[in-house]
Amino acid sequence: MITKNSQKIKYLSIYLLMLLTACATPENTNTTKNQGLEIRLLMGSALGDFCEQAAEGFNQQQPKLNDGTSYYISCDAKGSGDVVTTVMSFAEQFQTGILSADAPEFPTIISVDGEIYHAQLKYRMEQLFPGQNYIPEITDAPMLTNSPMVFMAQEDIANAIENVDDLFKPLVTAKTHRDINSSAPPTPIYYVHTAPTRSNSGLQTLVSQFASVSDKRPENMTVADVTRYQTQVQQIQSKITRYGKSTSSLAKSMVKNGPFWASIGSVYESSVIAANTHRQPGQPKYRAVYPQATFTSNMRAIVPNAPWVSEVEKAAATEIIAYLRSPEVQKIATDLGLRPAVPGIPLGTKISPAFGVDPNAKYDSYRPPKPEVVEAMLKSWQVYAKKPSLVVVLVDSSGSMQGAKLPAVQNTLQTYINSLG
Repeated sequence: MITKNSQKIKYLSIYLLMLLTACATPENTNTTKNQGLEIRLLMGSALGDFCEQAAEGFNQQQPKLNDGTSYYISCDAKGSGDVVTTVMSFAEQFQTGILSADAPEFPTIISVDGEIYHAQLKYRMEQLFPGQNYIPEITDAPMLTNSPMVFMAQEDIANAIENVDDLFKPLVTAKTHRDINSSAPPTPIYYVHTAPTRSNSGLQTLVSQFASVSDKRPENMTVADVTRYQTQVQQIQSKITRYGKSTSSLAKSMVKNGPFWASIGSVYESSVIAANTHRQPGQPKYRAVYPQATFTSNMRAIVPNAPWVSEVEKAAATEIIAYLRSPEVQKIATDLGLRPAVPGIPLGTKISPAFGVDPNAKYDSYRPPKPEVVEAMLKSWQVYAKKPSLVVVLVDSSGSMQGAKLPAVQNTLQTYINSLG
């Protein structure tokens, strides 16, 4: 057993066979029906439903490469921070000889729910394999879809905060919604977002908070700025009632549990749509409030130029990416409330006021900070700003873990523990 102690009474029990992919290859999409080479897509949770629906149609075509190689898509969705942690864990195991280049754990296509974690993946991989350029530049990775970051709230709160120029500034000192806007109800602020170490929306939110209190664009911030402004960010974080693992599930929980569970959330536009789509009779509608400046959350297809991605897999990835960007598959994305990546594709019917969002929203799109600045922000959040927690992890050490499995699990587990606050 490995434990990491702190002060808050909160227990998280994690069973390794359910959490860690280092033990075994994850279940694939329709593996009983598919034959040939498996092309694994490891992606952020915002693309999970899109990948599953697209993969079903693609695999039904029984695709083959020009040389006759049959292949199929499998989807594995998790938080973008977890995607990066997983890929880096596999890369470290490859470097130490625990995993071979042809190990089935390696994904062929990677996607994270925004460009910050793309830059962090490239940065961390470069530290592990200097000069190899295994992860392509952001601009060299084809766009699949996007969904801007918004504030999510019920109508009365949304009406009050939509006229606030920069909501994070008053959140530093405000205790009630009326402290932000005199027309708002005098109810306490219960603020939620996902954990930035595990989820892209949480990381984009944390960066936006630093940008707000520093009056600097993210790409212009320095490591020194993180130290200078972390007290104000900590004051914003003090309003947090919980850190979600998944942006979509956090938004749905807001609808289910009401404003005394969470009155404001930082989520994707598509999460507001999903939450309103699935709300039950009698549950209030929620609305997206678009900040003056926010992250667009560009979701791209990353194909590593690394030893663990073969030329055959790269050829399959090229065909898959073209398929995911085709008009008929982009419609799957828009039907789910995501915005299309390809010009000329119309917005879906759900990107409308009926589902709480603005199809013509205008905002200043943020660019990612320098990777070393993001690392400093994450460290500041873990050490200084985040509310602490107690985590208990159970590790299977039975006979089924003999050989290389237990060392692989220990390596992945250590990376996971280090990612916690």
